[in-house]
Formats: sequence, structure tokens, C-alpha cells
Amino acid sequence: MKIGIVTVHDSNNYGSFLQAYALQEVCRDMGHEVYFVQTRGKKFVKSTFIPEISFGKLFRHPKSTLKNYWNGILKWKAFLSDQKIFREIHSEELDQMDMILLGSDEIWNVRVRSFQNPVFYGQGRTNVIAYAVSAGKADYEDMQSYPEFTRDIRKIRKIMVRDKRTQSVVEKICGYSPDIVCDPTFLTDSTLFRQKEKRKSRIPDRYLLVYSYYVSSRFQEKIREFARMNHLKIVSACFYCGWADYNIMCGPMEFCRMIEDAEYVITTTFHGTIFSVLNEKRFVTLPASVKTNDLLIRLNLKERIIDNDTDEEEIQKLLLQETIDYEKVKQEISQMREKSLAMLKDCINSVVNENGKKM
Repeated sequence: MKIGIVTVHDSNNYGSFLQAYALQEVCRDMGHEVYFVQTRGKKFVKSTFIPEISFGKLFRHPKSTLKNYWNGILKWKAFLSDQKIFREIHSEELDQMDMILLGSDEIWNVRVRSFQNPVFYGQGRTNVIAYAVSAGKADYEDMQSYPEFTRDIRKIRKIMVRDKRTQSVVEKICGYSPDIVCDPTFLTDSTLFRQKEKRKSRIPDRYLLVYSYYVSSRFQEKIREFARMNHLKIVSACFYCGWADYNIMCGPMEFCRMIEDAEYVITTTFHGTIFSVLNEKRFVTLPASVKTNDLLIRLNLKERIIDNDTDEEEIQKLLLQETIDYEKVKQEISQMREKSLAMLKDCINSVVNENGKKM
């Protein structure tokens, strides 16, 4: 069966790539052909990696402006190489698909302009399921501004969501509470993410990996203090941080190995947290979203949550002294995986059986 996946596989984000890759491999293991829909133009996607250089910005901050531009080029090339792993189709070719799979990621976050696109909501089609979709920070009132999207959501034959917030939104739209399933990166063994890694950026020192869109100057000092006290280098992956010892603009597959090789991880992101867990790292998370809180609570790792007011002593304690019982965590992940995988298989098989009857 041909499955067309609608997600943000080409985003300037490691997590978006890796969730798409995991879902692709799970569907392929079931014996299906997998294609990804191009939801945005290549020129626009490239612009999310490589920032425009204005004369004013170049004049005021020449060094940092040129540095960000060069890092954007490096990151774009690295992602472009890894994205060859996906077979892409145009939205017009969805008619050739036996099933359309929406998800995962925040594709129903209508607060983001790029997600105000009917392709993310099924476009009135009937052969659609949604797996691990998220509305991000959008709420029911936001969705009400797009009645055409809510109409399409009601027509989806099976909706599985990634977090409680989205569950609440869908319940108000559809009148039933959808199942919460795990992110696709939890659907498969972590060894999947090492199969195609191309380790180019080897750090010669013991290091603390920082993965975050933004770190306040106040918290930067705490990170630097922890690194200094423990004789660690600070490595920032994907995002340029002038205060880090190393800034690595690598592709998503190499990022997996960078987490694996790190002594410690400090992150603010959902997938930064997931890959810290999958690699059984000593880590802390300063959540930038509710979904990250939900994940850590679900895995009984609430104590890993910190905030900007967490002092250096507490960070030292969490990273150096308080060990994580990863055997219990793996049991929880296994249960999540088993339940979620079963639901995904049942949905796909129901479409396979229906198509078989039509033939």
C-alpha cells in the first residue's frame, strides 16, 4: 500500500526530521511504500536555514551576522544531505496514495502561518488517519477561526494525538476524546538512529551538550559554571551560541550520535528530551512547552524539570548525584510503544482491508 505522510520532515529542526524518519521506517517495516508531501516551497524551506543579511544588521553586528549566515549554510547542506532519505511527492499526487497519514509534530498549530494549510487537515479526503498530531500552543478558540480545518478534522477516520492539550482541542471539535500515543521516535528501537549516522564533528574533549532555541543570559552563566566546575566543554548543536566552546551545525543523524557521546545534556526542547532519554543520558530540561512537561511526567521523570530560577547547586545535584532509573523508564516506554504501535497497525490494516475489498 502507498502511504502519503503529511508532516514537517524538511523543517529546520532535528526533532521534526527524526520523527518523520521513525514513522517512515515503522510503516516500511509493515510492508508499505512511504512518500512525504511537499507542503512548502524549497525556496521558503531554505530561507528558514539561511538568514537574510540586511545592510543595517551587517553594519551594526558584522561578525555575528556573517557567523550566523555561514552557520545557516552549513546546517542547510547537512540537512539537505540527510533529507535524501525521504521520497517526496507534490500535494496533487495524494490522489495516487492508498492512505494519507497526518503527523506527527505540531501540524495543527494554526497560530503558525505555515500550518494554515489545508493539506495538514486532510483536505476533505476520506482515506485519512492522524498519528501523534499536536496543536502546539493553539487552543480550541484558535481553531474556530478556521472552520474549513475543523470540518476536515471531523472527517478523519481515526485521530491519535501526542499530548493532552491537543486531546482537549480535538474533543471539543469532534465530540470524543482521542487516544494519546507516543511520538514516532519512541515507536522503534534507538539503534535505528545510528544506522545512517555520518560522524564528522568529533569533539576531542568531554562535553556538555546544549540543545535549545534560546538560552537566557542568566541561565547561560549557570551552564558555564557547571561546565567549568566539571572540566567540560560546552557544545551547542544546530543553534549558534556565541558563549559555547563548540557550535556544531550537523545533520539530524549525526546529532543522534552527538547526544550519545555527550557526558550530560541540557535542553529546552521536546525531542532534545526524548533523545536524552533514549540514549540514557544524565540530563535536565528547561521546558519551552507544555508537551515537554507532559512527557516527563508520563515517564516519571518530573524531577528532571528545571526553570530559570534553579540554582547551580541543584543543577549539580541533578546531573551528578541523582541517577535516573532507566530500567523503569524503559518499561514505561515499552508500554507506550506497544500500545501506540498496535493502534497505528490497526488503523493502517483497516485501510488495507478496505482497499482489498474494493479491488
